[in-house]
Amino acid sequence: MSEPNPTLPKVTPAPADAIGHRMLKDMLPHVVPGAAGFDIAAGTMLEERGGANTLWDTIPLGDGRTAFLVMEVKVPGYPPAHVLGMARAALRAAADGRSLASLLERVNAALAGVHAKGIDQFVDCAVVVPGDGMVEWACAGRIPAGVLGRDGTFQPLGSHGPPLGMMDGFRYGTEEAVMVSGSSLLVLAGGSVGLFRGAADLVAEVQEKTAGEVVSIVHRAVRRAHTEASREVSVLFLRKH
Repeated sequence: MSEPNPTLPKVTPAPADAIGHRMLKDMLPHVVPGAAGFDIAAGTMLEERGGANTLWDTIPLGDGRTAFLVMEVKVPGYPPAHVLGMARAALRAAADGRSLASLLERVNAALAGVHAKGIDQFVDCAVVVPGDGMVEWACAGRIPAGVLGRDGTFQPLGSHGPPLGMMDGFRYGTEEAVMVSGSSLLVLAGGSVGLFRGAADLVAEVQEKTAGEVVSIVHRAVRRAHTEASREVSVLFLRKH
């Protein structure tokens, strides 16, 4: 004689955005790795009603360097944190010390291979690798970034191809930016070009602050500018000693 099925407790499904935020929090690094000759800080600002669609991260490269990443999913579809998690895993698997262009090409192929037809949801991804008096920059999609000189000059850093997963077989490029003492690099995902320009102007006014303080200042400014409490951004900031 079989036993009767037990009565299972009723479970209320968690909202998709709550699950996404939990996933994102688990993916975010707890510390910012150092790089010789640079002060570095980064942070992702999550909001209760935000989309959980952006994060920063780091990956060790096969040649001993550290790559700093800023990613964003701009189009709704699957929970964005799920898409970011796939991209993050692919970036870690492909980080074998070859060029940044090769890294993006391999991850792009992996994400294109699992892309669901009819869902135009891809990953904008910026990669920064600090070096000796310079940074190497590679960007799939469009994530605003630029080098700010202590003398007030500004050098924008561009895009090198479509977002990851959009176009299989694309050959990405990279660029290098010279970093002299006192110059800084700002990357901001989750906002418009106008928001980035405002953040860059703000950063130019607080050159005496530490890297961590600069990231906090940018986050607070974004909150003040978007009172609907749904804007989420990821900020990466490097300053050359």
